[in-house]
Amino acid sequence: MTDAARLLFLNAHNDARLSVAQGLEPNKCGFLGPAKNMYKLEWDCDLEKQAQNAILLCPSTMGIFASYSQNLMKFTGTFSDPLTAVAAAVNKWWSAVRQYGNTDPDNKYVDTNLYSFANMVHGKTTAIGCAYKVCSATNSLTVTCLYNKIGYYTNGVMFENGTPCSSAADCTTYPGSSCSGGLCVNVPEPADTGANTMCPSNANMTDASRKKFVDIHNYLRSRLANGLEPDALGGNAPKASKMLKMVYDCDVEASAIKHSQKCIYEHSASSDRPGLGENLYMTSALNVDRVTTAAESSQLWWDELKDYGVGPENNLTQALWNRPGMQIGHYTQMAWDRTYKLGCSIQHCPKFTYSVCQYGPAGNYMNQLIYTMGEPCTSDAECPGSYTCSAAEGLCNVI
Repeated sequence: MTDAARLLFLNAHNDARLSVAQGLEPNKCGFLGPAKNMYKLEWDCDLEKQAQNAILLCPSTMGIFASYSQNLMKFTGTFSDPLTAVAAAVNKWWSAVRQYGNTDPDNKYVDTNLYSFANMVHGKTTAIGCAYKVCSATNSLTVTCLYNKIGYYTNGVMFENGTPCSSAADCTTYPGSSCSGGLCVNVPEPADTGANTMCPSNANMTDASRKKFVDIHNYLRSRLANGLEPDALGGNAPKASKMLKMVYDCDVEASAIKHSQKCIYEHSASSDRPGLGENLYMTSALNVDRVTTAAESSQLWWDELKDYGVGPENNLTQALWNRPGMQIGHYTQMAWDRTYKLGCSIQHCPKFTYSVCQYGPAGNYMNQLIYTMGEPCTSDAECPGSYTCSAAEGLCNVI
């Protein structure tokens, strides 16, 4: 691979993503976007290496990648300039949306004809690695790209409707993001080394995935406390005055692990987790890495607020709970301000990847406020009991 080829792949993707963010990219009818939280792709040398290894024999079918998505195209003929084929492949992948159209108002992946486009446009994707291989013996050439997020989850949002970023504050998918010319820029995460020092007596979890779970929960709770989270029923959810900062708990994790190891996608009995709430997530993708699963499951649970809404009353009622097809309980448990212990498990089951988080004390009590409304704390005196205030987050520290 040459730098010229890398730039061709990368620029083609980012130019197209920026066009969607700006509302300038043609759909089958009209235009796509505009979009918020559209992230700029960075080149990943490890993904490039995996892409190269996947096409050594110029295959026409895709490989199996647990945590990544893949686009692939094979050409036959002679190739004096392989980059011409590279450009044609990338254009063909993207052109699916012009041929079939993105018809879902929330940009959800509901049409498998958009598979290649969904991988290219997925707003949360931050890295790609691509390769091409000329096989002279068979007069063929294969082009492929790997993406660090899976863009083809059924009913998953390919990109968010909104306004392209103009400042770092507009980039909310990943903590610490910045904005560059209408695209958000993520801070690369350190690799998951498999270290298990936080809860060494609990196997099959890593410190990196634990940190991802608790960091995302607290990041979202902080945004909620500061009145920054959109509610589908109108405006933003009310600010929170006594939102506790979550801490990771090894005993709660052990309980979550025990349930996840059953590989049965149903809630555990309350008697098996006394005093604990529970959120569940599964994906049919196998062996998805733990950090990715932690991020995807946490965000999916929280997205119930922007997808279905709670309303300004912020009260968990039976009417709210029982709306057909509008599940809200994952969000309300994550946002329950009296909950502060978090423990999670990710299990690679034979037929799916399974994420289980448990929460203490449990939330989701009927006819109670999800959280106390008001301005977020700025001093220790504004937090319950002896808790201290993290003013920068608007959260109350329990330790």
